[in-house]
Amino acid sequence: MPGPQSFRVRKELIGAGIVALALLAAAAWRPLTAWWFDDLGNLALAKGDAAGAQSWFDRGLALTPHSRLLLEDRGRALLDSDPAEALRDFQASACGAACIAEMGDAQARLGNADAAVADYLQANAAVRLAAMEDRIAQTGRYDEAIALETALVQRLGGDMLLRADLAAAYAKIGKLSAAASYAKPQAADGYRRRAIASFKRATEIAPFNEGYLLSYASAQKDWGDKNAAREAYMRVLSLHPHQADAEQALAELGAAPLPTPHVR
Repeated sequence: MPGPQSFRVRKELIGAGIVALALLAAAAWRPLTAWWFDDLGNLALAKGDAAGAQSWFDRGLALTPHSRLLLEDRGRALLDSDPAEALRDFQASACGAACIAEMGDAQARLGNADAAVADYLQANAAVRLAAMEDRIAQTGRYDEAIALETALVQRLGGDMLLRADLAAAYAKIGKLSAAASYAKPQAADGYRRRAIASFKRATEIAPFNEGYLLSYASAQKDWGDKNAAREAYMRVLSLHPHQADAEQALAELGAAPLPTPHVR
């Protein structure tokens, strides 16, 4: 049968355990509550309530001011309303490639095209860059979208290994410029000249790309040099005999397509 000394030791151990649990609870309640606030903020953000999400993230950061998770999430909530503050949150979070790509999102919204492209490339987020350009263009801010792609061209231009990406970038500038010419008729001539020049540059870099050739030929046919259009359509047919769009365009231009070459 245990003696008084054994009961005293057991009592002391139980007391020590209670104290330890109390200390653990006191230390853990702040990060656990902050995590709960972050979860509530993300639910609000998923429902499109950016302001409500920011409020939850702010409450979490009041408890854990250096939480990388909360800083990144608050930055996402602030992207549209305050991109400069969002950028600071992403920089403070320093969460790697994800935050660098999100810094690109913030820079794009601030109109800092070169900085945005630098961030997207560093994060290997070229697809995200293209999506951002499309998003901006859909709101009618074609010049900002063109500026982003032009900054990409400037960064890709010196690397021979990225020629395909460079050609694609020029083609994207051509498409954005063409779209802008319809959206802004008062400046249409300038946009159309830029579209023609950009499509031409894409075909020079990638001369066997049928899509770039067709875009260049169509732009020349509609807005520029009809002879250049005929030559470009002929080049399409030399790559793809009887290509329907090229043959129809040549018929409209009053030019006979080249005969199909015979295989010997």
